[in-house]
Amino acid sequence: MNMDLLLVGLNHKTASLEIREKLYYTLDETEKVLPEIVQLFLKEGVLLSTCNRTELYGVLKGDEIKPEQLIDFLILKKGAGGVVNQSHFYILRSYDAVRHLLEVASGIDSMLVGDVQILGQVKDAYEVAVKCGVVGTLLHEVFHTAFRTGKRAKSETSISEGAVSVSYAAVELAEKIFADLSKKKGMLIGAGETAELTAKHLISHGVSELYIANRTIERAQKLAEQFNGKVIRLEEITSKLVEVDVVISSVTVSGYILTLSQVKSAMSRRGNKPILIIDIGVPRNVEPAVKDIENVFLEDIDSLESIAKANYERRLNEIPKVQRIIDEELKNFIKWYEAHQVAPTIKLLRERFEQIRQLELEKYRNKFSPEDFQKVDALTKSLVNKLLHNPTVSIRESSNGKPESERIKFIQFVRELFGLEQK
Repeated sequence: MNMDLLLVGLNHKTASLEIREKLYYTLDETEKVLPEIVQLFLKEGVLLSTCNRTELYGVLKGDEIKPEQLIDFLILKKGAGGVVNQSHFYILRSYDAVRHLLEVASGIDSMLVGDVQILGQVKDAYEVAVKCGVVGTLLHEVFHTAFRTGKRAKSETSISEGAVSVSYAAVELAEKIFADLSKKKGMLIGAGETAELTAKHLISHGVSELYIANRTIERAQKLAEQFNGKVIRLEEITSKLVEVDVVISSVTVSGYILTLSQVKSAMSRRGNKPILIIDIGVPRNVEPAVKDIENVFLEDIDSLESIAKANYERRLNEIPKVQRIIDEELKNFIKWYEAHQVAPTIKLLRERFEQIRQLELEKYRNKFSPEDFQKVDALTKSLVNKLLHNPTVSIRESSNGKPESERIKFIQFVRELFGLEQK
């Protein structure tokens, strides 16, 4: 039994970043454009837009409306006609569209497998649609199935575990070496993108203070404002080694910015307390022999990349487990959908009345002769059929011309009214 659900979208597999950027809708833009899309083309709809995808889920108002009209409208609204075209889009229907959303919510359709942010973005998209009043019973169930699937993928598998970027791998190491980062201080030497990102992650994981040293003092000050850090001169680096616990170095220099003797001397002055030095400079900023000093943990870009790569491969191995969760949740969704269709409800209603009729009849079997019992049997059967005639006609008519979401809502009401919900 197919559903009227439709999905039109593009993502990192079908469109370059340049294309995706052109079709990116912020939540505020979504709030403005979604009611318009629904009014023109859909009975209900949700628009999900992130840096990696823009996808519109909906139920078409009628057969005369074509998916291509939705695509054209999305392009038109962003004035992206010169760059984006229909060949960048995919069109999925019915349960294929549901499965796709479950894969998105669980992080296995992401550019970075196991992306932890996507589930929150799916929830935000749904909440904006609810706020616009354009979510009906069908999309409500579809999206709640997606939330459940995403949550299960995160808690029942390791799809989101382990750092898969260099900057995150550095922070993960810091957390292993120092159980509590909130009492630790950091130092950022240079201001490259990866170093900046690593510093950002360190701050968000609780590092209490951050010193920033950079050749260009304006750049250091800009970062200091961003991270609530303190600017120091390059000459102060070695003296600061005594008090900081995590050093991130990313400068372009011909010689080493930290030498074996400098780090040795700092270690003796800091009472041999552990220090993590992350060298992401190319060429290397820290003399490699530094790693032989006791309680000095030196990591370079290669070792961080190999940690990230190993974690990523481990995530890829989790995909079959996530697919099994998706299969289960999709099966449950199909069960829910089919149960809320017209024919099964009429059948259940008739079975329920027949069950009551027979139970009541059995109580009086001994009070009648076999011939009379047959007459009462025929009479009650006819009575039940007459009583059920109008409700049956009414339920059947509910499936004609009504929006799918309204139909499902009505069927739900009937099932609750007559106690037909399957336990």
